[in-house]
Amino acid sequence: MESRQQPPWQQPPARPDARLPSLKVWNSLTRSKTPFVPLDPEGRKVKWYACGPTVYDDAHLGHARNYVSTDILRRILKDYFNYDVQFVMNITDVDDKIILRGRQQHLFNKYITEHPNITPEVLETARSAYSAYIKKNLPLINPETKPEEFTAEVDKVYGVVLKGGSLEADKKPGDTETKIKMHVKTATASSSAIAGAAKKPETSSQAFYDATQDVFCYYLDVTQGSTIPGDAYEIFTKLTKKYEDHFMRDMRDLNVLDPDEITRVTEYGPQIADFVEKIVANKFGYVASDGSVYFDIKAFEEAGNHYARLEPWNRNNQPLQRDGEGALSRATEKKSPDDFALWKSSRPGEPSWSSKWGQGRPGWHIECSAMASSCLGSQIDIHSGGIDLAFPHHDNELAQSEAYWHEHKHQWVNYFLHMGHLSIAGSKMSKSLKNFTTISDALKRGDYTARSLRIVFLLGGWRDGVEITDELVKNASSWEEKVNNFFVKVKDPSTYQISATDAASTETLTQALKSTQDKVDEHFCDSFDTPRVMAAISELITTFNSLDIQTLEPQAIEATAKWVTRIVTIFGLNGATPVDKCEIGWEGTDVPEVAKQYLYPLSAMRDSLRQAAMSGNQITSDKVKEIIGAAAVKDADTTEAAKPYSQALKSFSSQLASLSLEDAKSSSKEILSLCDRLRDVDLFNLGIYLEDRENKPALVRPVTKDLLQAREEQARKALQKQQEKEKKERLAQEKLEKGKLSHLEMFKTSEFSAWDEEGMPTKDAAGEPLAKSRGKKLRKDWERQKKAHEAWLASQQGK
Repeated sequence: MESRQQPPWQQPPARPDARLPSLKVWNSLTRSKTPFVPLDPEGRKVKWYACGPTVYDDAHLGHARNYVSTDILRRILKDYFNYDVQFVMNITDVDDKIILRGRQQHLFNKYITEHPNITPEVLETARSAYSAYIKKNLPLINPETKPEEFTAEVDKVYGVVLKGGSLEADKKPGDTETKIKMHVKTATASSSAIAGAAKKPETSSQAFYDATQDVFCYYLDVTQGSTIPGDAYEIFTKLTKKYEDHFMRDMRDLNVLDPDEITRVTEYGPQIADFVEKIVANKFGYVASDGSVYFDIKAFEEAGNHYARLEPWNRNNQPLQRDGEGALSRATEKKSPDDFALWKSSRPGEPSWSSKWGQGRPGWHIECSAMASSCLGSQIDIHSGGIDLAFPHHDNELAQSEAYWHEHKHQWVNYFLHMGHLSIAGSKMSKSLKNFTTISDALKRGDYTARSLRIVFLLGGWRDGVEITDELVKNASSWEEKVNNFFVKVKDPSTYQISATDAASTETLTQALKSTQDKVDEHFCDSFDTPRVMAAISELITTFNSLDIQTLEPQAIEATAKWVTRIVTIFGLNGATPVDKCEIGWEGTDVPEVAKQYLYPLSAMRDSLRQAAMSGNQITSDKVKEIIGAAAVKDADTTEAAKPYSQALKSFSSQLASLSLEDAKSSSKEILSLCDRLRDVDLFNLGIYLEDRENKPALVRPVTKDLLQAREEQARKALQKQQEKEKKERLAQEKLEKGKLSHLEMFKTSEFSAWDEEGMPTKDAAGEPLAKSRGKKLRKDWERQKKAHEAWLASQQGK
């Protein structure tokens, strides 16, 4: 048997003088942290291939987890370790899911065009589609169940699952139960729409088709899918082009760097066919009678190779293998059930391309092998993707690529990096489970920003599963606010107005910075351990905050600020700013440049006035004029963008000048009131916040999301307090109003026929004496009313 060349981390660098960082990465091939040694003899260039999206729907937060985390690692390699990274990513624009989705959408849209109104014929088709969908996806329910009876039947059959239980009593619910809930939701919406339309034919056709779309799509594909011509590529590319554009938009919105090169399956048809042909020529593939081509695992291993090196424990996992083959696959003439398709003969309704074996299309796994090899050659440093791709996709890629490059006798990929899943309530976020939030929706709603979502992933680590929890989101928000406040402080001019330097404090900060730099380097070298890097940055800022800024050497403050800025920029937290162009801070911590010439003098004037007002001393008109004069700004050429800030300065100065300052107490109160209004209303509405600090100048900072939320929470509490006060007053008034009725008259009703001198009943309506027990109860009511009446009488005095 022949053996393959040893991987590079087991060999010395090609050049003895090639200096490499002591970086180790978790490699799925070794299932351990291994030294990172590029193939490049110079030790600088890194070839990286990333599995991109299958574009048949909008990208969701699970995709964001994969591609943002990949982007973070790419940036660290490029901007921290200074590697020259060649990053290639594929777009899967033809596979079984795309074929199904594209075909279904085409047939459904065609059906709607031909049947714009809900006719008896449409309702009959809808019932057939509903029954077919139930038979396929909810096998415990009789497909003949009438739409009107579906809800009751599903509660009876799947009630346990719908209440959060499992199909199997001794197991926890998982993806199977999640899929059942999804299918129940679809069938419920469809059954309700069908039943409703049967009763009311005038039902909106738009609403009807919206509710029944999924069952129609499945049914129309089963009954008419084979009518789609094999060369009708536009049916599928129309779908994929739309969602590829959406994906790239979402990635840019998340500040993910564009790939250096994008490959698309539909653009590599001939190369893929040639790739398969060579594997067959190398005797590692065989052709079935229908024109499909399969990979021969037995022949591959007999030649000295190993299959399923990434996840050998899944080698015989038939469900995973079937999923890897695709929903439209069919096993014909396989030598072994483990063998996988390199090329699939196309059936009616599937897109097809010419090959020496007839009309067909690429298998799922072969596309990446052919495209990566075409762009990056016979060996690749890094291959990445989500952890769910490890088997069978990446294991199959690895095998077929080494079968193609067999004469080289070396490993095709040296480092496999797999990103962990994103989960919600313990279930993986996925399109097939329909338990996802799209990236676009999450950003539009304000659930996350590009920065806040990236921080969540940085805190979670790249290869670990991340579950979105309130605690994780809270931790990410706290980290972001802490760094944001740090940048606001170090960017504020008053920070550098040193009163008296203190060598010990400066040394403390300098040593903290050096220690943090060493820790961060250690953590980055330890397989990109971003959670510990994030913690180290937080600790450094804590140290900084514990020191008196007014005693620190400006150079020490600046060095700390620049270093933190560099690291967060490497992480992609500073917008599109390149690392070599970044200044202190990240996006959103600086006030508009045009506003500075007005805001800083205005803030300084307000500081002086507040200090004078809080001192309790008399503030003279001359003093106010002096303070206003010191803040005066010549703005003859004020730009349109600067006018709101210029006007804020003028308005505040004018209001101060008009104050009556005869009484020290009242004038101080008025000045403080004006200062608060400037902070809380005038400037806040311009997106500027003055953060007052004890014995220090106010920080001039932009209004952030957290400040807005705090303002909204404050307003919510104030409203709640007001509502509670009004409710209390209303209840008190209602109670008082009940006291209008005199206790002497309260029982003078037809329910009784005789009363004593206090108005207490002695006989019921029939003239019978009242029982003692009833008399006692009525006496308690009488006493309560007496107190209420006396309270009401007291409230009326003086009116």
